[in-house]
Amino acid sequence: MNRNEEYKALRESLEQTPPQLIDTVDRALKKKTASQRRIRIFGVPVGSLAACFLAFMLLVNLFPPFARACGGVPVLRDLAKAVAWSPSLSAAVEDEFVQPVGQEQSKNGVTARVEYLIVDRKQVNIFYTLTGDTTRILEADAEISGAYERDLEGFSSSSASYGTPNGELRQVEVNFVEQDVPDALTLTLRVYESNWDADGLNIEAPTEETREDTYFAPHAHNPNYLAEFTFEQSFDSWFTAQGEMVAVNQIFQIDGQTLTLKAAEIYPTHLRLDFGYAPTNTAWLTGLEFYVENEKGERFDPVTNGISASGEENSPSMVTYWMDTTYFSDSKVLTLHITQARWLEKDRETIGLNLETGDHDPLPDGVKLVSIQHLEQGYLLTFQEKQYREGWMYSMWNGYLDATGTAESFTSSGSSYSYQDPDTGEYLDGSEQGCFYETVPLPAPQAAEVQLKPVFTHVANFTTPVMVSIK
Repeated sequence: MNRNEEYKALRESLEQTPPQLIDTVDRALKKKTASQRRIRIFGVPVGSLAACFLAFMLLVNLFPPFARACGGVPVLRDLAKAVAWSPSLSAAVEDEFVQPVGQEQSKNGVTARVEYLIVDRKQVNIFYTLTGDTTRILEADAEISGAYERDLEGFSSSSASYGTPNGELRQVEVNFVEQDVPDALTLTLRVYESNWDADGLNIEAPTEETREDTYFAPHAHNPNYLAEFTFEQSFDSWFTAQGEMVAVNQIFQIDGQTLTLKAAEIYPTHLRLDFGYAPTNTAWLTGLEFYVENEKGERFDPVTNGISASGEENSPSMVTYWMDTTYFSDSKVLTLHITQARWLEKDRETIGLNLETGDHDPLPDGVKLVSIQHLEQGYLLTFQEKQYREGWMYSMWNGYLDATGTAESFTSSGSSYSYQDPDTGEYLDGSEQGCFYETVPLPAPQAAEVQLKPVFTHVANFTTPVMVSIK
């Protein structure tokens, strides 16, 4: 049906409420605060074609969801595709919780266009495209700063859009922990050409490097930038006010430790669970497997791409866990189900390893030392580690203490489902065992004895989930 046919059908049925409008109004009514910002149109007389046209134009211009419903053109289809990996952002798009932008800049044959924002009180998602006069895939280093030269603190930003074809939506995610999202921020994009063409072929032959180079040689990121763009992003205050804080304050026991579920922060882009810990606990909680279920049996899972947990100063504990949002589900009852807890025992915050003999203190649950490779530039330690979530590889080690007791971080690490011993040629495949292999470097010189810092040491699984009422 073309636009003229759509208009004719709408004109003929204008005396009745269009089904599309019914759906739109129902969605609007579900949002408790929607009436504060949306314009309602009542009592438009239907006495002539001019009146019909006026009513149509008012609805289209003043009620964008109605325009999309009547037009039958899924203008957010590209955005829905870009966020298909995220149940929370998918729900936001379906519920039209999207702020259109449409800012575009061109320079040196490159065009950057900011298309949409999905923003609430604690998170900003910026969606943009890159196009240009090149056969290579364009990439951008994204930087977030305070808008209009103002300082911006207490946030983290990330982008997982590497390899996105030119013209398709890319995403920058900005998260605020302590403070709320400001009314504006600045996005800077520094654009460069990658080594890949549109067909996924590497145009430039990769530089050969040894296993030693991979882990010990510095890998500087100094691309030849084609263009730099700066976009000032201002946020609709209605979006940045959205969220619900549920005070829970529920004390419960789990694996012999005492925890408190203090609060649930429910935002349109995600849900945060805030925990407290009894000082008498013998271990720090550093990881959880869990889900939340509502009274309708709908299940909401932890975030699998992006921030999954955040901690606090002076403690290894993760105090806030991030998950898919329940904001759009109209849930009256929410229950937390904990299926696994990972603990860092307070008397095992470091694990001793002798680099010469391979002797070591008891390793964390599910971890096995596979090899210690002695190289001119240092040591490569490889561990077999158990997956605690299907298809999930993680980092087991937080770093190490050097001979003086100074805490150091690993400059790099590598994980794979398989491992081939460079000395013996033995090939190991952990995929059938639910394992993977992690390699970390220790630069020379090192004392014979090193103290490794694990993320966790003990894992508790619960066949019957530990249940905690949220609301």
